[in-house]
Amino acid sequence: MAARAAPVLDSHDLTEERRRFIDDFGQMYNHFGLSLSFGRTFALLLTNDGPLSLNDIAALLETSKSAISVATRDLQSTGLARRSGRPGSRRVLYEANDDLLPTFEAQFARVRQSLVVLKRGRGLGLRGKARERMRDMIALHEFWLAESQGIVERWRRRRLTS
Repeated sequence: MAARAAPVLDSHDLTEERRRFIDDFGQMYNHFGLSLSFGRTFALLLTNDGPLSLNDIAALLETSKSAISVATRDLQSTGLARRSGRPGSRRVLYEANDDLLPTFEAQFARVRQSLVVLKRGRGLGLRGKARERMRDMIALHEFWLAESQGIVERWRRRRLTS
């Protein structure tokens, strides 16, 4: 799909409500251990109708181009954003992916990784409450993963019918 031309925007084009959403989104992702720029860039792309260049994003978020470059690279590697360009132009554009299911699939991957580590904890010779907690933690992760496949399948069906 060819990238659409993004309207020329500046930081004044963001409403106060949208700016607050972008900042809140950034704080939320920062709370989960990701950079503030990651969350704010994702929020901007998520709420923008077309692709934006690194310069556009940096100007709109009033952030350095280098921070935005790192954020867009990370967003692209997680599947949350895609990179595109135009024939004959060296200008790189970014936009949020239309399929945001990778967000949840990445979470499920972290749960799978956690489960591997947790299962090693069974061999620690734990007793009493510690053993019960470890057993419950493993069971919760296994339950989450078993349910996750059904969630993904139901979501895909729902998207097809809507």
